[in-house]
Amino acid sequence: MNTKVKAVASLLTLIIVLSVTSLKAGEINQFDVDGIKVIMYNTPKDVISVRLFVRGGTANYPLEKQGIENFAYNLAVSGGTTTMSKTEFMSAAEKIGTSLGSDASLDYGEMNLRCLKSYWDQSWNLFTDAIMNPAFSDAEFTLKKEQLIAGAKQNEADPDARLNQLAFTTTFKGKDYEKNPQGTSESLAGLTLADLKTYYKESICKKRIFIVVVGNVEQSDITDKIKAAFSKLPEGSAGKTAEHVKLDQPGEEITDRKIATNYICGLMPGIDWSSPDAAAMMVAMNIMYDKYFLELRTKRSLSYAPAIYMVGTTITTPLNMVYITTVKPKESLKEMVDIINDVEKNGFTDEDLRNSKNSYLTLYYMRMQTSASQSANLGRWYLKNNLKVYENFEKEVSNVSLETLNRVFKSNLGSLKWTYLGDKTKVAPEDFKQIERLSW
Repeated sequence: MNTKVKAVASLLTLIIVLSVTSLKAGEINQFDVDGIKVIMYNTPKDVISVRLFVRGGTANYPLEKQGIENFAYNLAVSGGTTTMSKTEFMSAAEKIGTSLGSDASLDYGEMNLRCLKSYWDQSWNLFTDAIMNPAFSDAEFTLKKEQLIAGAKQNEADPDARLNQLAFTTTFKGKDYEKNPQGTSESLAGLTLADLKTYYKESICKKRIFIVVVGNVEQSDITDKIKAAFSKLPEGSAGKTAEHVKLDQPGEEITDRKIATNYICGLMPGIDWSSPDAAAMMVAMNIMYDKYFLELRTKRSLSYAPAIYMVGTTITTPLNMVYITTVKPKESLKEMVDIINDVEKNGFTDEDLRNSKNSYLTLYYMRMQTSASQSANLGRWYLKNNLKVYENFEKEVSNVSLETLNRVFKSNLGSLKWTYLGDKTKVAPEDFKQIERLSW
């Protein structure tokens, strides 16, 4: 990278860092309200983001009911309440520019709110009404079920989505991560409204939830609001924790599909998110991502979008993933492993580290400019038991040394479990055994 480009990158990073830093009105504030954990980050921004996280994710339901959490939370925030019809509820939210949503992941689920400060009170009332008084009507259940099944069938046909699902169902067979948080067309078809009501009642309780608030809100205000809204919430039982799975054996799963482009990914163990070296591993994988892009796309034209990255949503079993779509799978597999081999043998360079720090901080702060992205990351880092990384991200990245970078990378990678979706005549099982050359 020439001097002019470095200067521009550094200036851009500084501008973004200063922009985001100016939003920080104080440290992360943690407190309890009637047994509910609250994580608050007060900023001058007039867009407020609230997320109600539920611990446990796939550990909280059996395989045959996979997708039930996503279904229940989605229906709760979009299907009206016992006090307002769906049309009345959606109209009230739309009128003031308020959006409500939900999500379900392997280790947690959540319902969220985004609104303007000027409509904070009205928006909070809508949000808590949806959580505490979901209508769960037969008509809305049937409609939502049809939509989710259609979406699941589309994902099963889509090569990218299917590859990801195959990777987890085969790598974690018999374990919690085998379950698809979004559900399959088969599992969703078997869910009943009674199933959703029972699951929702069990999961939305004080021992499983915590709340994240980001925006221009006073602690006294949010405390009063939580007391008033959730005073009748039951204590319930603590959410389960997905079983940690040690990935220590290489392997491959080859699924034949006659498509022009072949889809490949490999899962390998990642660093514990609570480790003091987590930030160093994030920098290392950012460098690897750039190396993959340069070698596999720019130099060799093997793929449009090769990637290697930490899977940010897996918590109890941290993971790294390598990914490529290509018409030359044999050559691509060799090159992907050779790049890892080269770094394992020769290490990263000072130039790798300097360039990556600037680009990684720039990208990170660009992604963190909204209240919604901040609240999502706050909740995830809390679940990862490492809020320090979120709170001091710039410092954590800036303090990564070359020695630490190489130590962390070499000591926290392992055997790859490959998943292949494409023309099986273009690969053989031995093509995936190259990983055994690594000295980990």
